[in-house]
Amino acid sequence: MSPVTADFLVDPPPVDEEQEPKRFYGVVTGTVIDPLDPMTLGRLQVQLHFIDDLDLSAWCRVAVPMAGQFSGFYCLPKLGDEVLVAFEHGDVNAPYIIGGLWNALSPPPMASPLPQIRCIRSVVGNQLVFTEVPPTLTIQNGPTPPELIPSPPVPGAYSTILLNPAGITASANTVTVLSTGAVQIMVGSNLVSVNPTGITIASAGMLNLTGASGINITTPGTLTITGAMVIINP
Repeated sequence: MSPVTADFLVDPPPVDEEQEPKRFYGVVTGTVIDPLDPMTLGRLQVQLHFIDDLDLSAWCRVAVPMAGQFSGFYCLPKLGDEVLVAFEHGDVNAPYIIGGLWNALSPPPMASPLPQIRCIRSVVGNQLVFTEVPPTLTIQNGPTPPELIPSPPVPGAYSTILLNPAGITASANTVTVLSTGAVQIMVGSNLVSVNPTGITIASAGMLNLTGASGINITTPGTLTITGAMVIINP
C-alpha cells in the first residue's frame, strides 16, 4: 500500500518579502515631481510621502473622463500639483492618479461653495464659465483676474464671448471673421450679405446711411442710383 501525502501537511515555501510587491489598498496623496513621461504616454511621476520622501514612485497613469486613440479629455496635473493616487490591486508599483486636490497653497479659483457657477480655468486664466441664473456661457482668454469669475468684459486686457438669453456679445480689440463662402447677418427680413462676388444690403423698410463727418462712395465703374424720386441737395 503506497503512502498518501497530504498537501496540507506540507509546509509552504518561505516567502521572500523583498520580492513581494508592496500592497496598499486605499488612496493616498502625492505631489507631481516629473511631468515628462519618457514614453510619452501621458503618465506622471509622483512623490508618495507615505512610502518615502526620497523614494521615486513608478510612473502613474492618469484617469480621465474620456480617453482613446489620439483623443480624449487632455488636462494633466502640472509640476508641483497635489494629486490623489490609487493602486491597481493594491500594488504600489501600479499607481493611478484619480484626481487633483486643492490645498492652502493652491486654493480653488473661486470661493466655495458657489452652486450657481461651474468653471474650467487654466493656469494663466483661460476659462469657460457656466452660470445657472441666468443661464449663461462665458468664454474668455487669459490673463483674467481670479477674484471674479466670470471676469467682466475688458477689451484690450482679454477677449470675451458671452452667450445668454439676451443674446451674444463679443468683446475684443479686433473681431475677425474669415470665410471662403458667404457671411450673412439677418435681423428679421433685413439682410447684410458679404460673399466673394460682392456685398448686398437688403432692408425690408427704410435703409439709412449716416456718417457723422460724411459718406464717401467710390467706384472705378458706373454708379447707378435708381428710385421713384431721387433728391440731391434738397
